[in-house]
Amino acid sequence: KLVKMGLKILFSILILLSLCNYSHSALSKMIYEYSECKVPYQQRVGVEDGRIPDSSLTASSFNTKRQPKDGRVGRSAGAWSPSIQNAFQWLQVDMGKMWVVTQLLTQGRQGSDEYITEYFLEYSDDSKTWRRYTNQLGVSQIFEGNVDDAALQTRTLNYPIVARYVRFNPQRWNMVISLRVEVIGCPFVEETAAFDGESYIEFDLSRQAMQTTQDLLELRFRTGRPDGVLLYASGNQGDLLMMEMTRGYLKFKIDLGSTTAVRGLTEITAGSLLDDNNWHDVVVTRDKQSLTVVVDRLVNVNTTAGLFYRLDLDKFLYLGGVPYFNMDGIAVKYNFEGCLQNVNLNGARLVRDAMANPTGIISLINNVNAFCNVVPKIPVTFPTLESRLFITATSGRVVSVGFDFRTYDTDAVMVYHTMNTDGASVVVKIDENGFVKYTIVDLNGLQVEDVVRNTDVLSSTGTFTDGLWHTFYLYVDNDKINCTVDRNSKVSQRKLSILAQSTYYIGGFELANGFRGCMRDLQVAQKIISLEALAADSVTRVIGAQIGTCAIRDRCTPNPCEHNGICLQSWNTFTCDCLQTGYQGELCHTSSYYISCALQKYYSNIEGRENSMIDPDGSGPFKPYWASCERDNNGEIITYIGHDTMGDIRVNGFQDPGSYVRKITYTADDIYELGEIVNRARTCRQNVLYRCKNARLLTNPGIADDPSIKTWGWWVGRTFQPMYYWGGAAPGSGKCKCGLDEEGCGSQSSTCYCDKVNQQGTPLTDISIDQGYIMHKEYLPVLEIHLGDTGSTTDDKWSEYNIGELECFGDNLFDNTVTFTQRDGALEFPTFEAENAGDIWFQFKTTVSDGVMIHCVSNLVSDFVEIRLFQADTVQFRYDVGNGVTMVSYKSPSPLNDDAWHTVHVEKNRKQAWMKIDDYIGKATSEDADLVRMLDLTSPLTVGSLVGYGDGYVGCMRGLRVNGILNDMAALIRNTDMYGVRLGCVGKCASSPCFNAGTCREGYDRYTCDCAYTPWRGWNCGREVGVNLKNNYMVQYTFDETQGLSASDFQRATIGFSTKVKQGILMQMRNEENTEYITVEMNNNGGVKVAMDVGFERVEVNTPNNQGIDYANSQTHVVVVERFDFGKRLVVRVDNYQAGEQIFGDASKASDTILDKPKYLFIGNNDTSNTNRGFEGCIFRMQVDNIFPLKRAFQDPRPPYISLIPSDKVREDMCGFEEITVSPEPIRTRPFTGVLQNVTYRRVTDSPLTDEEKALVGGQFSIRIYKQK
Repeated sequence: KLVKMGLKILFSILILLSLCNYSHSALSKMIYEYSECKVPYQQRVGVEDGRIPDSSLTASSFNTKRQPKDGRVGRSAGAWSPSIQNAFQWLQVDMGKMWVVTQLLTQGRQGSDEYITEYFLEYSDDSKTWRRYTNQLGVSQIFEGNVDDAALQTRTLNYPIVARYVRFNPQRWNMVISLRVEVIGCPFVEETAAFDGESYIEFDLSRQAMQTTQDLLELRFRTGRPDGVLLYASGNQGDLLMMEMTRGYLKFKIDLGSTTAVRGLTEITAGSLLDDNNWHDVVVTRDKQSLTVVVDRLVNVNTTAGLFYRLDLDKFLYLGGVPYFNMDGIAVKYNFEGCLQNVNLNGARLVRDAMANPTGIISLINNVNAFCNVVPKIPVTFPTLESRLFITATSGRVVSVGFDFRTYDTDAVMVYHTMNTDGASVVVKIDENGFVKYTIVDLNGLQVEDVVRNTDVLSSTGTFTDGLWHTFYLYVDNDKINCTVDRNSKVSQRKLSILAQSTYYIGGFELANGFRGCMRDLQVAQKIISLEALAADSVTRVIGAQIGTCAIRDRCTPNPCEHNGICLQSWNTFTCDCLQTGYQGELCHTSSYYISCALQKYYSNIEGRENSMIDPDGSGPFKPYWASCERDNNGEIITYIGHDTMGDIRVNGFQDPGSYVRKITYTADDIYELGEIVNRARTCRQNVLYRCKNARLLTNPGIADDPSIKTWGWWVGRTFQPMYYWGGAAPGSGKCKCGLDEEGCGSQSSTCYCDKVNQQGTPLTDISIDQGYIMHKEYLPVLEIHLGDTGSTTDDKWSEYNIGELECFGDNLFDNTVTFTQRDGALEFPTFEAENAGDIWFQFKTTVSDGVMIHCVSNLVSDFVEIRLFQADTVQFRYDVGNGVTMVSYKSPSPLNDDAWHTVHVEKNRKQAWMKIDDYIGKATSEDADLVRMLDLTSPLTVGSLVGYGDGYVGCMRGLRVNGILNDMAALIRNTDMYGVRLGCVGKCASSPCFNAGTCREGYDRYTCDCAYTPWRGWNCGREVGVNLKNNYMVQYTFDETQGLSASDFQRATIGFSTKVKQGILMQMRNEENTEYITVEMNNNGGVKVAMDVGFERVEVNTPNNQGIDYANSQTHVVVVERFDFGKRLVVRVDNYQAGEQIFGDASKASDTILDKPKYLFIGNNDTSNTNRGFEGCIFRMQVDNIFPLKRAFQDPRPPYISLIPSDKVREDMCGFEEITVSPEPIRTRPFTGVLQNVTYRRVTDSPLTDEEKALVGGQFSIRIYKQK
């Protein structure tokens, strides 16, 4: 029971991980509230009511009549408008003090149709260093603005920010940028503790232990150091809660308890580049084993390791550092140096309590300050290859440059200084390997180069392009060169001729790729450079650089590459190395392999068995595995999965029952992946063999003190239960195959051949074999083998076993099939989640040329995704992420509406949209490398039509998988009468609605009957086409070889007739000269005669008259004339009566049996006989090989090669038959899903006429009567 319970728990965890995209997205849309700033406490900061003065509203630029002071919501007129209309303009609000900002309000300029539609939010504490509000993926979040010029739009921040200054940065607008704003939040009450790397706060928990199943930790911190312990708490049972900075990353660790078998430590890396002297917000929530860590809105969702869910802390809690670093879980060797604010642990305000009133359980160790005196370092950002700073310094005999830098780019110039016009210069760059390289050319032309490498053994990349801050310093004079990066110095003693000039370029220059990244603490010519002063003269000295912000972003945290892909990044983009993952695409999301052997063999041209990598869930969590695929003679797919225990393995020296244990590892090494394979198969089997000498298998060893040991050997399957039977037997039987056979295992054993004993009760010494297939797939595959009774290595007892491959037949992947029979029929599934990456896979079969197969939209913004079949041969993948509709289209070289199965696979991720049809090469379109908004959908994923049930798809669909998870379409309609959707792939033609060999053309919501190759016509090919003739009427059909209307090699003719006259031609075919002919006519006995002369002699065949049957009895009959054996044998049969038959000519193929150059086919008469001796009656159902003369004669328009004589008398006739039809299907309409209102509308009636109106009407009436008289 414990094993089963454990499996259920693990399976639940696996499902949770496989749905991480959904859970992650759902969490990202959650609105988080701080306890001190919940909705009832929130208020407007005062932009609207004037509490924010005009001087606190500033802007990048403004129109003189639309100044920043006009940008207040609620004003009846006016708004702020910049003088320049571009995406770099901003409106700034100084809120006067620090606020917790929760909501933003925007309006346009009323009555003008001017408003913004999208904007960024930037915020700052000091108006010098600015940060942009980002979403849960670390991407700048773009807020939806207004839809008109008057309505007030409110946008709520998913996670509040703390700031004094906020900027609204419009990105899109209607007409002109016009903006009015307001900010909502709560005044921020700071609780601050500053630490210097030696100080910390200690809380003694031994007096009041913490025992929790739910936790909340909130705090803010700022630091310029990349390493340090922020918080540490532990318990006597090994429980742990801690937070530390490691190389600019925040590491959160928690251990709810470990065992000897299961480690309980969980570590989450959340956030990066956090050593930037800016405030960072951290929120940690835990509900039992569900853990969420949020750093600056970067969301990390995880499940804690181990078996426990209660946190027990009863030792010490440290804030800001620890007394020593050899505590469990600590990886760094530094205490925190910086500031902590508003630390809230499960409602306990740790900083406030510690700073306000230290008690016996709270100790302030060393110098803990209540004021945050961290001086922010003003950085500068170089966002482009052309951006740079132009620095003027004092000339002299020394070149000196120093600064801190951080970047992800290689091959970039950081410093350029020229000493004369002849090439003397100093150049410092990041080389192609990520190291710092300097090149110095002195005044004499002497060139010196060297490279400073990163010697930090803890560096993740081994280069200086890891995004961390690095300190650079270069000193060059006439005697030496000193280049130092971090603590690695390269000093070169040599004589140089150096004369520094006054011009320095920092960040690049015109003739080389510039540096993209951040710098701070800039020194040139041994003097500190004020970046604020540079910003004041930005026109000439700052070229494309941004002073006051470090806009570098770590695009690899959290790792956007799925399935353990390696993230590589530069300044403006990232790439995923998927080479070793088995996945492909920009984010390693899509599997590189087929999802089953069935699909592998569908597209493979290799006959027989072949090895292939299979990924059973596509983009899901299961890993690809090696399998062998084969199609048997019946067309069923067989999947073979091998393992590491193939072949005969001998066991010797294991006497105790089950003492030999062998665990079997399959190529699909995950038990749940194996379960997926087995469960999808129709049936599975595995061959097992046991060869023995004196070694028993399934007899009871008779261990009295442990009755649970039932046999000497057993095997364990995926239920983890001991199985006491062998291949070929049934579960619970305790036997091998022979134990269930009629012959048995011999007189000495009732279980297995290997269990036979002699008369003394000891095992026989001969070698025996027990072999068979384990067929019960609910227990497969075999995961462990337990054997015993093999004695010692010195006796004559041993056994061998051989475990075969797991063989699975069939795959129900394609059994999940539905048919959409109405264009407004649809199925609905959970919203498609693809904020980072998402994919959809399915197969379809249809005959229609257009229709929407997949659709999902947003009810909040314009986002949508749509997969559509277009014009029969094209599949379109359309979507919108706020940048307008984008489309990936694939035009197939052959039609896709050919009623055959076709595969569609689409993926939408942060960088690309991709689509693959069948086995053709995929098509993709790349997104903006710095996309600012992710796909945000809210509606159900609608399958089969648009979300509004329009423009739908009609046909079959199967195997729908979204992000690797099967969306069970069949389950939605099983045992229900779902409108417009039917279980299985069943079309209208399945009921055979076309009669008389008509071909049914499938339409799924309709059908058509193709009667072209039948003598019938009508909707269902149920209408006879005939002609009623008199003895002087006929139909003449003229052959034209140029039109392909030739029947010279006539083999079969079918003619229906009814008559009461024993004369007349039913059909005659002859050449133009009338020298060769074939005639079918009535004879004088009331039978049918065939006369033929094709060049060598006249042949005549009559139906037998010995049956006394007169076919001229006014009843309908059908005569069939056939020729066999190259035209030598002629058979004439009427209805099912005895046929007339004759063989003529010799048997040579060269004999002339062909009617050469036929010219005419006559029906009813011909142009040479007595016109009054023609056929009189009705002829119908006429077919001569593949020609239907009567059907052509009465088609509209009539072909020119057919003549009706007389044309005004010969008419189409059904010859007494009634047309066969099928009952029409009832017309179905989508059920009404709205709410019916019980409303009685008042009947509108005219008011009665007044007396004056009555007199007027009466007078007019009298005048009209008088005029009529």
